[in-house]
Amino acid sequence: MDDVTAALRAAPVPLEQARAEVPAAPGLYAWWGSFGALPGISGPRHPTAPLQLLYVGIAPNGVVSTATLRSRVVGDHIRGTTGSSTLRRSLAALLSEHQGWQSRWTTRPVLVNRDELRLSEWMVEKLWLTWAEHPEPWTVEAAVIADLEPPLNQAENQAHPLHPRVRDARRRWRDAAKVGGKS
Repeated sequence: MDDVTAALRAAPVPLEQARAEVPAAPGLYAWWGSFGALPGISGPRHPTAPLQLLYVGIAPNGVVSTATLRSRVVGDHIRGTTGSSTLRRSLAALLSEHQGWQSRWTTRPVLVNRDELRLSEWMVEKLWLTWAEHPEPWTVEAAVIADLEPPLNQAENQAHPLHPRVRDARRRWRDAAKVGGKS
């Protein structure tokens, strides 16, 4: 696991660069953000860059999944929607009120299309990425999250001091989307 956490603490790359470099392999990835990007959220400081850790994810999430780092990071997180990305849902929940973004309800809360684009732009401006290839990332996910302590992770992270804040923001965002109407 030490090699995985070392790779996740390596020099983060901007999202435009990550789009081209993230491999189509299984592994873990870490999202790093500029300080103050998320009001009230702070994560562990990167060892060399002026960034803080926000979230750690895996691809695939089990034996039967065909997801790769590339499909998950580029397809679901960078180019995806809040409907396909836990990271994007947490970011939307924490930023919507401050940014004036609007949500709607489908089978879950999602941002309206124009605000999905705004979230993507915000991510390109504020977030950086690292990754580590690993043949079975689900076998080390809990240990990596426990070691790195990313504040936005909800699963495997209930002991984190910011877990209730993120959980409550997601609940408020979900409730607001339900009131806004069903599509």
